[in-house]
Amino acid sequence: MNHRISRSSALSFTSSLPRRVMASLSGKLRGCRPGPLPGIGMVMAMTLYLSGCQLVEMARFSYANTKASHQWANDQLSTTIPFTLVDDHIILPVRVNGSEPLNFVLDSGAGAMAIIDSRASRALQLQMGGEVPVSGAGEGPDPIAHIVSDTGFSAGDLSLQGLSVIYLPLDAIPFFDDLDDVYFDGVIGAPFFSRFIVNIDYDRQLVTFTEPSAAAERLGNLGDSWQEAPLQIESGVPYMTARVDPGEGVPVEVKLLVDTGFRGELSLTPATHDGLSEPLEYFPSVNQGLSGDVLSRVAMSESLELSGYRIDGLPVRYAMAGGESESGSNGILGNAVLQKFNLVFDYPNQRLYLTPSRKFDVPVQVDRSGLQIRPHVAGGIVKSIAPGSSGQASSLQTGDIITSFDNRPVSYQSIADLKRALGSGRDSVHLCWRSGNEHHCEDLALASRFEKH
Repeated sequence: MNHRISRSSALSFTSSLPRRVMASLSGKLRGCRPGPLPGIGMVMAMTLYLSGCQLVEMARFSYANTKASHQWANDQLSTTIPFTLVDDHIILPVRVNGSEPLNFVLDSGAGAMAIIDSRASRALQLQMGGEVPVSGAGEGPDPIAHIVSDTGFSAGDLSLQGLSVIYLPLDAIPFFDDLDDVYFDGVIGAPFFSRFIVNIDYDRQLVTFTEPSAAAERLGNLGDSWQEAPLQIESGVPYMTARVDPGEGVPVEVKLLVDTGFRGELSLTPATHDGLSEPLEYFPSVNQGLSGDVLSRVAMSESLELSGYRIDGLPVRYAMAGGESESGSNGILGNAVLQKFNLVFDYPNQRLYLTPSRKFDVPVQVDRSGLQIRPHVAGGIVKSIAPGSSGQASSLQTGDIITSFDNRPVSYQSIADLKRALGSGRDSVHLCWRSGNEHHCEDLALASRFEKH
């Protein structure tokens, strides 16, 4: 078997990291004097100073990742890996420093690799380096993460060595209360997307990483069913232009972060665009980002147009606080929409290729229960219940673990189906759950949550 090693300088971070898992850096490290941040960009627009020690840490981080190498265990310079969808997250098996496979989210919105505090990652016994504040969506305080140097990752027949990564301890992740909530061990971000052509086949649930030099002929022969859209790669993450018709005004052209790590459909930040107004018919929603709560109003749009494709009747989250605005963007295009296509990310040529998947014509449903549910080792945990919803009128409480719906067990694989059932046009869904040591079953009524304001 031949082994080929190549070194890439394509990955080039500034002294800051992009949004989501790692976004802007601010604050101070103990014992370090603050120093000015040169070359402040959009990511750092609200941060005027980093400590001198942070600048050193981030310079080391950036240098290590530009010098990291990758190696192929085959002559095709390509590897295809099956994935599972857990709560609309793409989960890939990845080995860290030669470990057994761990579960990593494929996240085009992450500007670096990250390892999440989990039972599996604790077994790795990683050596923690310097501390850095990181930020993502939300309006709360920025959590503290660690830098882990000289880390190796393997996925299929592909391995990367010498990477510096972000390690997020459990207390830095507000949407995980304890280890039983943690359903993935890390995040695959820019180091993979920037080096390789990344093909996401949602129909067959396969991800393929290919050396750009080996993918040129394949990209040229995709066929007439594929459309090509320009991408803007900024701070290691991709943006594209789309057209949204809110249904309450004129269509608007927007710049969106293309984010496979965002489980939702479409999030817009009205404060970033004069043509985006607050919806008149909506229901309020509170979601958790890395930096705290994201306050949104969920409304139905008339349509979304992407590279010649039109999706009608799409729910949109209008982020009233804590929304996406980096690099002059107006929102996020999430995986609930992206999986309506099969995709090829071509960062070297700043292109996205897309063709409709089998889910293209399947309507995106809107929650009618008021329950915010996240994966849990024992089923689906109720993280919050919207006031005035049918969920609030039920016997369910925050922290309860839903174990089955319609006599079907709730698992990592079925939790997305549970959420679709709660957004269906049915009158009710039969739920069973665990509340402390007690078990309950009940028909949960469903009702539209939209109201005119």
